[in-house]
Amino acid sequence: MNVETPPVTSVDAISSSMDLEWARVHDMLSLAEALRTGTSLDDEFSNRFAALSSCVSDARAAGSWQGLSAMISGDVLEQLTPQDIDLMALALAPVARPAFAPRIQSLQPELGTPWPGLALVQELLMLETSDEIAALIARLTPTAPMVASGLLKVEGNTPAQTLRPGPVLIRTLLGRDPELSPPPGASLSTARGTWDQLVLPEPILRQLREFGAWVEHRHALTRDWGARAVHGPLALFSGASGTGKSFAATVLATELTVRTGTPWALYSLDLGRIMSKYVGETEKNLNALLDSLEGRNAILQIDEADGLLGKRGEVSDARDRYANLEVSHMLARFERHSGPVILTTNLRANVDPAFLRRFQLVVDFPTPDDEARTALWRVLLPPQAPLAERLDLERLGAAARLSGGAIANAATYAAMLAYAEKGDIDLPHIARAIWAELTKDTRQVRPSEIGYLSEYLEVTR
Repeated sequence: MNVETPPVTSVDAISSSMDLEWARVHDMLSLAEALRTGTSLDDEFSNRFAALSSCVSDARAAGSWQGLSAMISGDVLEQLTPQDIDLMALALAPVARPAFAPRIQSLQPELGTPWPGLALVQELLMLETSDEIAALIARLTPTAPMVASGLLKVEGNTPAQTLRPGPVLIRTLLGRDPELSPPPGASLSTARGTWDQLVLPEPILRQLREFGAWVEHRHALTRDWGARAVHGPLALFSGASGTGKSFAATVLATELTVRTGTPWALYSLDLGRIMSKYVGETEKNLNALLDSLEGRNAILQIDEADGLLGKRGEVSDARDRYANLEVSHMLARFERHSGPVILTTNLRANVDPAFLRRFQLVVDFPTPDDEARTALWRVLLPPQAPLAERLDLERLGAAARLSGGAIANAATYAAMLAYAEKGDIDLPHIARAIWAELTKDTRQVRPSEIGYLSEYLEVTR
């Protein structure tokens, strides 16, 4: 029985230079499958494969893999050999062409994985002599350029080791996230925001823009200027509840989407799915989450971080020793993560001081003053809602000392009241909404705390 393969005689026959690589992998797999099953290939296979291999070599010489230069330093690129490119192509093939995955797995049933094992790699690349195999192993050691730079991962134990593409290789060559499923232990935030909606002092806004620039240019800085590679970046947003810490993360995700031209996701850590009372489970869950985020255009946001990364204390028993080890592990793991992470806290003093030097940015969010509260009311009231003429936003900003989050709640509440009455948003609606916000606390609230608005508050009469 003959196994037909698509004829390839020139670069023009295939839509892109990387498609040449996958066509070559297809033929390599076809040859291995034919040898395993005892079938014969068609008479022109040998000539077509030789022509295709020549086209692949020409495409590589013309720069088909130069996309790696966007993420990898020139020194590493210069050290890559033609065999390194072959190995990366084989590892990347099941991701680039999912139909290859079951074919690769069927060729190595003893491994039960779609990632090519060393035995199959040796067969596909037709390596026979001891010198050829030794050269292959030398390119896969932990210090070899393509492994040390994260382009390729070697998994498993000898002799059942497999090759898997690193997140950076998938991102740069295929332009896609390494994983499609949501990361375990995190929830996707679909909210979006813009700089004009973020009411903060200019120095704080400048710090946030600098964090966005750091995320955008961190790889280019290493590539073009030889800067020291820094993981993250890692930022700490501290301030009272409702001062805009979480919304700032939303704005940064939106801004990065605009500036890079590719979507950036914002994931919020779900502590209930990460923290565990069982020894080692919290670290395991955190590792799985951060591993899943590697190579993605994603920001990880961790609210109430002081509860996760609290101060380490004196050791008096085994429980204290484990708690300190857990915090230390988290500190080191966040520092190694390649993507941006934003931790927020209402109580900066509760965060272990050892963390502070590891943050690339620490931003203190202030409580809004009268001017900021006026701007917040202007931004947070529905833009198309009719406002009563007597509603003076400047006077309103000075009347009640609310946080930005409280103003957001009150603005929505007041708009709902006015819409239900089919009228303009007026002072009675605002007064009722602010009073509802203030009385959420258990403390006794006095009408004088909302200034002139108490005149319009029916519940106090």
